[in-house]
Amino acid sequence: MKLIAINLVCIALLAQAAAAATRDYPVSECDRRASNPEDQDIIAPAVPRSEMDLPKAIAACEAETGKHPDNARAHYQLARSLFYDGQTRRAAAEMKRAADEGYRQAQFVYGLMIDRGRPDMPKDPCIVERYWLKSARAGRQAARVSYVRHALRGKFDGCDVQATPAEMKQFLEAALADAGDYYERLLIEDLSGELAARSKR
Repeated sequence: MKLIAINLVCIALLAQAAAAATRDYPVSECDRRASNPEDQDIIAPAVPRSEMDLPKAIAACEAETGKHPDNARAHYQLARSLFYDGQTRRAAAEMKRAADEGYRQAQFVYGLMIDRGRPDMPKDPCIVERYWLKSARAGRQAARVSYVRHALRGKFDGCDVQATPAEMKQFLEAALADAGDYYERLLIEDLSGELAARSKR
């Protein structure tokens, strides 16, 4: 019980650190033109894909990353814009950079792009495991749920799975507390039941 409490504190601290790192820079034109509605760390009003002006978004985010090369949020938003524009090779490189710099949305999306076999992405489920775990530990809701679901479905069976059943249980408990709708809660409850049953074997 004490170990679980310590792990929960560590996860909370990692999430706080990840969120703080994304807010080091003030709102830029890149934020105004390319903030993703699904990104938990945006600091400007979200811009749905259908409302994006891709050439202007790309130009704004290139300018911001040129001015502040360590602005991981801007690198993620540049990757998003490039991907929608069909520039998949550059998008993959920018997404990986943002993920490696600790941007939890980029960590999740980079893993998702690999998982879905997008062009110019590596084809290794173990890379998905590593990036989703980082994202889940940083508090990204989609990563918490997706990591556990893939682990239970055997998608990571050939990998060195780093999360213990106890940590995956914590991911689901945190995800349930943050669940936004009925169907999300149903999925999390089902996964929690599967995880508990597997842990008893």
